[in-house]
Amino acid sequence: MAHDLLFSNDTDADWSMDPDGRGKSARALPLEFTQVERKTLKILEPTTAAFAVALVGWARNQGIPAHLSHTTVYTPEESAAHYEGGRSGIKPGKLDWHNVGRAFHIVLPTLGGGEPDRELYAVVGKKARELGGEWLGDKPIRTVKGVLYDTAHFEFHPGVTIADYRKSELAKKEFAQAQKRARMYA
Repeated sequence: MAHDLLFSNDTDADWSMDPDGRGKSARALPLEFTQVERKTLKILEPTTAAFAVALVGWARNQGIPAHLSHTTVYTPEESAAHYEGGRSGIKPGKLDWHNVGRAFHIVLPTLGGGEPDRELYAVVGKKARELGGEWLGDKPIRTVKGVLYDTAHFEFHPGVTIADYRKSELAKKEFAQAQKRARMYA
């Protein structure tokens, strides 16, 4: 059974994860989201979108002003450009979690000079892992330009490694669905 986020307009009152795809079970988002954040949620894989809502909601309840960025689904060409620019360790031609809508970025307040507040990200990253997700902010990523810590990067794919996922039929299906959602809501 296919699952997808259904939106008939751009209000928070029309967010649903209706397994039948008929939009009957719309429920309100539990938080206020900007237009950019709602677009991000539309594009993400549905369970990842629910995870993002839970994580941002938790952060905001802790007094952390977390926001979803526009960064969600990348095309293979965008992924290749990120690799060549030293912003990713995933080689061109390899599927990554952004290609299938299972990764997103959260924006938190910065320190002086625009540096990310790594301690604040670590608090949110710890909660992400408690909720079954992943955070890359404390994991070194080897890129063509050196080592990177992607503090804003969060993923949701409980118990599945990228290596196993790439071999699965689900990867092909989710890739097609994510790219379609990205084009639809671009």
